[in-house]
Amino acid sequence: MIDHLKPILLAASLVAGFGPVSADTLLIEAEQFSRKGGWSVDTQFIETMGSPYLIAHGLGEAVADASTDVEITDAGSYKVWVRTLDWSESLGRPGGAGRFTLSIGGKQLGGELGKGAATWHWEEVGAVDLAKGKSSLALKDLSGFDGRVDAVLLSRKAGMIPPEKCLLKDRIAWKIPGAPEGIQDAGDFDLVVIGGGYGGLGAAISAARMGSKVALIQNREVLGGNGSSEIRVWAKGDLPPSEFLMADIIREIEDKAPTSPAAASEFVDDKKLAVVQAEKNITLLL
Repeated sequence: MIDHLKPILLAASLVAGFGPVSADTLLIEAEQFSRKGGWSVDTQFIETMGSPYLIAHGLGEAVADASTDVEITDAGSYKVWVRTLDWSESLGRPGGAGRFTLSIGGKQLGGELGKGAATWHWEEVGAVDLAKGKSSLALKDLSGFDGRVDAVLLSRKAGMIPPEKCLLKDRIAWKIPGAPEGIQDAGDFDLVVIGGGYGGLGAAISAARMGSKVALIQNREVLGGNGSSEIRVWAKGDLPPSEFLMADIIREIEDKAPTSPAAASEFVDDKKLAVVQAEKNITLLL
């Protein structure tokens, strides 16, 4: 039992307020769109680009629109930018594999986005007149080939230039509605497990059942790692006979997929989550 370890776990507070806050500039983080449609949240590059983002991973088939509502407190003409990149350009293949469009209030603004620049940048979309009250934003995927959207920026401030530095610490310093608010202390723990794959799940569950207070941190929306519905590698393998219990925790969370990969539903993300949530000594941070 690891009862003498008391590290402090810090977590970013990424709550974006889309409510009525009077401001000339408003940030809408794409991963916080209330209706994600067929777009997925990708979190694996937070350290290098500053935030999770939405990705249209449709294997060549355009995914359903992502949309959200924003409360506009001050009517006026707003300039609009989208933070995106052209991943295919970085591979020397111009043309924009992950193209998409942005609509505000049901009307498309500007042309095709997500093509031409191989690094994360603010792409100017155009200007739009917004009335006071609720307005809708929508992202339309055009290709199904991994279009990426980090955020949408609205501003009626004259001469506004979107900030170039966009790591988490930079976003906290922006102090605009929708930006991260800062760092929160998540508490004291005996053990902090980084990664919610099979190894991390086994370690966290085992320690919790021995009485340790555990924080399990996973940078995906589901547990299981390669054995989740995202990657779909089945939990196959065998062990030599033993008088001791072997892999008993893994047996609780494993899938019974007939092939690898199989349908997403075969990888029982909900079963893994239920086992973890049943452990009172585990704090799960997805």
